[in-house]
Amino acid sequence: MRTYPIHCIRLPAPSGEFFLELWPAAGAGAVLFYPGSFVSPLQYRILLKAMRAAGLAVAGLHLTGHGRCRHRADFRFSDLLENGLAAERWLQKNGYPHILVSGHSQGGMLTLAHAAHSRRIAAAFPISATLPQREEAIHLTLFARFAPNRARLQAVLSRLARLLPLLPLPYFAYLSTGRLRRNGAPAPIATKGMRAFYSLRFLDSLFSACIPPLMHCPIGFFNARDDALFTPVIVAKTFDALQAPSKTFFQLPYGGHLAPMNEAIAGFIAATIALWAAGHGIPLHQYETRQAGTR
Repeated sequence: MRTYPIHCIRLPAPSGEFFLELWPAAGAGAVLFYPGSFVSPLQYRILLKAMRAAGLAVAGLHLTGHGRCRHRADFRFSDLLENGLAAERWLQKNGYPHILVSGHSQGGMLTLAHAAHSRRIAAAFPISATLPQREEAIHLTLFARFAPNRARLQAVLSRLARLLPLLPLPYFAYLSTGRLRRNGAPAPIATKGMRAFYSLRFLDSLFSACIPPLMHCPIGFFNARDDALFTPVIVAKTFDALQAPSKTFFQLPYGGHLAPMNEAIAGFIAATIALWAAGHGIPLHQYETRQAGTR
């Protein structure tokens, strides 16, 4: 099985340090990757390796409070976006002028936020994403029945977050475990580096975030047709709402919400992104005949 060198770079941030996990590929375009809720690049080894094998450099984000970072609680959704924007600047200065951004689930939302803020990336490839301010976003949570009163629910959440900002909430407090795992990857998900909870303040910052629908780069949107969390209805409304120089929807045939952790689906996603890059003049890496110092 082919292995690749991985370099871990610590970068400073106002909200606390974060790490950039770089899979280098000299002269190639780079994919900056945002992981989903509670996790880090450690849970996306299959997808990141497929991207690297497709000829792209990969820069996985160990976001503030996640993965290799100290699992602090005092950060917000906007802090995670700032991590990604800082990583983009670092890549630009260190030999990677052609940057593609991708991310899954919560990381897909951050991918859309990144594409709405940055004018220097070549394209964005969210995998299962929505705009958190849209009405359908509440249907991702256990509080879908309160959708008609979302503004009132948000006001209550914000008041509680001011009173108890660091109150810990595990993912099953607001997400359906069954919907998240339905039709998902056959192998168990690695638990190394996973967070145990988010703070109430972070959840308030996530649910109250407003991502402009105007994207500054082409969008390639992936979602599995059997995703029981980011359902076809939710994703279709999100995709229709996006404004971009161009946008393409790629329906994944199976895999549920955890499709990027399925080896065959990960290979398709990686090949699609690499094909887009090559078709737009972004170089891919020529494989070395020998690898040294690999993992």
